[in-house]
Amino acid sequence: MKKDDVTCPRCGAGFRRLELASESGTEGQYRCPVCETTLELFDGDKLVAYRLTIQPSIRAFKG
Repeated sequence: MKKDDVTCPRCGAGFRRLELASESGTEGQYRCPVCETTLELFDGDKLVAYRLTIQPSIRAFKG
């Protein structure tokens, strides 16, 4: 199992990313649930899961 921390470049939300190379996943993409920015595209080769760990800053949404 591989663990990484990922930050959304648009809103600043933080995520824990878990990857299992021993399991196959599905093709698709993961989007930030806060601002809908695409964070990763999946090819289905590995099982990948994201968990929101840091709420985004309200300042990121102010122009």
